[in-house]
Amino acid sequence: MADRDAPPPPSAPAERLGFRKRSGRFWARHRTLFWMLHSVWALATGVAVVLLARERYAFVPWVVVFLGITWGSTLFFGRSAEQKLEEGEGESEDGRATSPGLASEVTSYVTRSLYQETLFFLLPFYAYSTVVRSVNVAFPVVLTGLALLSCIDLFFDRWLRTKPVFGMIFFATVSFAAINLILPMLLSLPPRVSTPLAAVVAVASSIPLAWRSGVKSRGGMLRMGLAATAILVVAVGVPSLVPPVPLRMQGASFSNDIDRETLALGDTLDGTVSPERIGSRLVVLVEVFAPGSVPTTVRLEWRRDGEIVKTSRDVSIVAHEWRFRVWDAWLPTGGRVPPGRYEVTLRTATGRIFGMTELEVA
Repeated sequence: MADRDAPPPPSAPAERLGFRKRSGRFWARHRTLFWMLHSVWALATGVAVVLLARERYAFVPWVVVFLGITWGSTLFFGRSAEQKLEEGEGESEDGRATSPGLASEVTSYVTRSLYQETLFFLLPFYAYSTVVRSVNVAFPVVLTGLALLSCIDLFFDRWLRTKPVFGMIFFATVSFAAINLILPMLLSLPPRVSTPLAAVVAVASSIPLAWRSGVKSRGGMLRMGLAATAILVVAVGVPSLVPPVPLRMQGASFSNDIDRETLALGDTLDGTVSPERIGSRLVVLVEVFAPGSVPTTVRLEWRRDGEIVKTSRDVSIVAHEWRFRVWDAWLPTGGRVPPGRYEVTLRTATGRIFGMTELEVA
């Protein structure tokens, strides 16, 4: 005969609920440690991507796919974060912040991972077109800072969840860097056209994200407007701050003579040479590289001990993977090349530096 006072056996839903609670408590207790270890892993994989992305121009179109997924995840994540803030979620009864739910964790993880891989993938291509002593070194430095920031999971996740404006600005900056590289390769656009066009596309694509995530306050809209204006001003008004990717100087050689038909150099000069070895003129031959047909206009700027002594005429070229060679010669008025430190800078028609070489005459 059954014992009427015995407690009923636990039901299946109660067991499942207990497992969820235990899992949630375990995750809340170890979440910080997990994301700290993941930050180290993200940095390590980012370094691996930088090493593997070198010369991998065939993978650049995949950045379009990454951007699309990032745009979608940012759109969803920004909206869900805003809804939770409006509904008062994210805080416990005593006012302390709680961990985000599973959906928010997964979406945020996908978004952060896409940002990390995209930024680390872009770094080598911008490094190729950057001259350390020029102003455009600031742009790869910014991209490197954003890549490192995206690896700090706890900080980056909190800002993405609680600051939609930050998420929109971050997306606009990353998408501008990616589209600025992609457009010349896919559409054969010159950098003077692709850079402002990339800025317009990046800013336009960030507007729906801002609207969807509920950024409608005056302060939020003002910050978004200032960020969009800054990107457009840099791309249109100060393009010299952005390296002219995917163009790059593959190599440069000095000589005292050149065959105008074959572009074969005479006595190749490097390091430190004497004026007697050079003679009456100094020639430089520069090789320009791009992974596809990228039309552009370049010029060579000569400096002696920091002072400009000559600027070549603008030369319209179509850089390609087999390289395009451009040369120029300096003939001093005195009949012999005087001693000094000679520096030749390779610029686009809009003044963007992407190559520099030196020769010491002593």
